[in-house]
Amino acid sequence: MVYAVIPAHYTTDVSLVLATPVNGGTVPSDKTKQGLTNPFLSFNDALKTGASIVILSMNTQDVWTQLGAPKDGPTEITIDDGRSNPNVLDINGPYIYIRVDSESPRQATAVLMAARERVATELFKWQKALGAPANTFITSTDIVPPSTPEADHSVNWQGAIGGALLSLLLGLGIAYGVVTRRAPKQLKQPEPPAPVAAPMAVPVVAPVAVPVVAPMSAQEPVPVPEPVETPEPAPVDLDEDSSSTMEFPVYRGEQLSPVPWPGKATQDDGEG
Repeated sequence: MVYAVIPAHYTTDVSLVLATPVNGGTVPSDKTKQGLTNPFLSFNDALKTGASIVILSMNTQDVWTQLGAPKDGPTEITIDDGRSNPNVLDINGPYIYIRVDSESPRQATAVLMAARERVATELFKWQKALGAPANTFITSTDIVPPSTPEADHSVNWQGAIGGALLSLLLGLGIAYGVVTRRAPKQLKQPEPPAPVAAPMAVPVVAPVAVPVVAPMSAQEPVPVPEPVETPEPAPVDLDEDSSSTMEFPVYRGEQLSPVPWPGKATQDDGEG
């Protein structure tokens, strides 16, 4: 759409060169000795200076408006010494290059022809103002005749590429907005608190107990107790019949066995 909407531009140009007349630039006083000069041998810095004067006089906004290229209009005009023309190999000559760019091929041709005629008018005006003889006037000749306007679609392609990129970015933005709106909103989980750095334990050094040594004092000798003599028990005299008269405790538990006690039997044997 942008390619179709932007109007195409048409360009046309013409190249001129200034030349001296065949009689040269001087009028001799003796007409019988007047000679002819080849214009191709008369190119010098004087012609280049004349071309520069014409170019300067035509590169004003008033002249462009008179030619049909007003300011900020659809038509642009270029007038120089040929430096904007890639086909000119040497710009040291007395060249005048005119180029017109317009949206209409008819308008481009009309402005170009008007500028071409304006160059001849400027040459004649300047030479007449300086009082030059009429038969020595410099003339302008077409090196390349006015060309047929050609369509330049470079601006259309630039607009089309820019429109395509803009449409792509706009489409991606709309698609992203639609997908984001339709996606379920996820609750943001609270972020876990940052771990608190534990304080570093400072080792506590226990105080070392220093043993206190009491001064050594002279100890008194401990008295050793004398041994005490234990009196021996007095001997007991036992009678021979004491064993028979001794009373034994009566055992009242189980019934005694009829077997005689060996001790008693022995005593009985002794008695008998």
